[in-house]
Amino acid sequence: MDELTVWNSNMNELKVNTSKLQMVLVIGLGLFFVPIGIWMLVSGVTGGKVVPLGIGSMLLVLFAVLLFIIVRAYRRSVGYFSARGVGRNDGAEIPWSMLSRTVDKMATRDNGQPMLWRTEIQFNDGTSLWLIPSKISNWQEVRAYVQALPCEHTVEAA
Repeated sequence: MDELTVWNSNMNELKVNTSKLQMVLVIGLGLFFVPIGIWMLVSGVTGGKVVPLGIGSMLLVLFAVLLFIIVRAYRRSVGYFSARGVGRNDGAEIPWSMLSRTVDKMATRDNGQPMLWRTEIQFNDGTSLWLIPSKISNWQEVRAYVQALPCEHTVEAA
C-alpha cells in the first residue's frame, strides 16, 4: 500500500465551513446598488438625459459582475475533504490520486510581519483550489487536515 492509500483510510470527511459575511455584504451592497441603479435608469429614460442613464446602467452592471465573480468563486472553492478526494461547492470532486502539492502564499503586513494569505491545493491537471483563512470559520481544523496531506508542502510569497 502506498502512502496516499494509507492516509486516505485514516482520514474522515471534513466539511469546510465558509463565513457568511461575504454574502451578507454583497446583499447589503445589492440593497444599495439595485434600487439606486433602477431609479437612475428610469429617471434617465423618462427625462431623456444620458448621464443618469449611464450611471444607473453602470451601477447595475457593476453589481451583476460582482455577484457573478463572488458566486463563481464560492462554487469553485473547497466544500469538503473526504477519503475519495476534495469536493468543491459546485458538486465536482477531484480525487486524491491527482494531488500534486500544497502552497502557502504569504503576504506582508504593513508592519513587515509575514501572514498567511491563502493556501492553494494544486493537482496534476493544473487545477488549483484556494483556502483563504479569513473566509473559513473552522480554519484550525482545515489547516491541520491540509498539513497532514501526503504531498509536497511549500511556502511562496504572494
